[in-house]
Amino acid sequence: MTRSSEPSDRPSRARDPGSSAEGPPTAQRHYGRGNRLYEEKAWELARLEWRNAAQLWHPVREAGRVLRNRLAGLRAVLALVATVIGIYYLIFTFFPRDPFELLMAGARFQDSRSWWEEFLDSGRPGPGSGHKMGIREWWDRFSDRFSWGDEERLAQRERFRPTIDERWADLLRRYGRWGPLVGTDLDFHIVAGYGLTTLGDFERAVEILQEGIASASDDRRLGELYQALATTYYFQGYQLQKDRLATYDLKLVRLSAEAYEKSIRYSPQILSFGNLGWAYFLLGDYRRAERYSLRALSYDETLEYVRLNLGLINLVQERHKRAFVAYRHVALQRPAGDVYLGGINDLRELLRDNPGRYPFAHLMIGYLNLHKGDLPEARRHLREYLNRSAAGDLWRQLAQRWLVSPVSALEF
Repeated sequence: MTRSSEPSDRPSRARDPGSSAEGPPTAQRHYGRGNRLYEEKAWELARLEWRNAAQLWHPVREAGRVLRNRLAGLRAVLALVATVIGIYYLIFTFFPRDPFELLMAGARFQDSRSWWEEFLDSGRPGPGSGHKMGIREWWDRFSDRFSWGDEERLAQRERFRPTIDERWADLLRRYGRWGPLVGTDLDFHIVAGYGLTTLGDFERAVEILQEGIASASDDRRLGELYQALATTYYFQGYQLQKDRLATYDLKLVRLSAEAYEKSIRYSPQILSFGNLGWAYFLLGDYRRAERYSLRALSYDETLEYVRLNLGLINLVQERHKRAFVAYRHVALQRPAGDVYLGGINDLRELLRDNPGRYPFAHLMIGYLNLHKGDLPEARRHLREYLNRSAAGDLWRQLAQRWLVSPVSALEF
């Protein structure tokens, strides 16, 4: 049988290969239709469909379509990246990190920061100090590593290395709220002083801060510089021992107190009053220690560390009721565990430096540990107080009650 003798009662789609019911004609549609017609033995119609497919399909045109699709995808990716970069710069322009916070985070808490905190500090996630190495610095280090370059060039580069003041001035330009366009309230002598103190270079910090004091012209700046100097002297004389208790160089503590006195003369701050109270306690001047502590609390009664200091000041003067009231006031606020730990360690230092002289400190350590939740340590110090206190002492009865019923201390 010839092709022309094929039956004419074919499905409607076979008779109308150009039907647009399936959408606009494309090379793929004509080719698929031709395959179906060939299976139905409508060879002439199949050949017509394949011819139409061949006319519509063109390699260059298809390649262009694929390329256009890929370019569209690339443009979408680039637009997304540009949006992320734009948001990044908006965040770091309008919400810059405080340089003091950067210094503390980088020097003290580098190992404990999360990748997100590292990103906020340095602009990128990952470990390290947050320093971004430029191409020039990278090349200098690379050439030095392989001894490329003569000694004269290396000496010249060292000679033109920026000074500490220039480096901190650059830090302010980078992290100031409006960059170099508008002046910032921060002083690079203060930033450098705090930074060097945090890094342990106390001598250089004192030198930088004294240079700032010599050039200061207004009271507010002088007050801030003297406060930074007092902090530097204090930490220079502070040594943390293996038992987590501190020792102090009293000569440096006295220099710290003198700097704080000058600070409040030019620019009084609550922090300075509270720290003066602690400094004078360490120096044994309890009258001044109490006066400055009470003054700090008159401005802000929520200062827990000052209230704990006031407890110590009263304790060493045998004013036990006043001391207990101060410790009880802190305990009733239910502060964080590190607040309890600070008060307990101060009492332990008092016992260490004055063996057998202040048994009441054992009672207060027991009381704070009961609130902190350390029952074994609380019982140990309560028993120690009972061993050292006189019979018939009212505080002794209280210690016995807390030892039998620790919950009663929380309700007292």
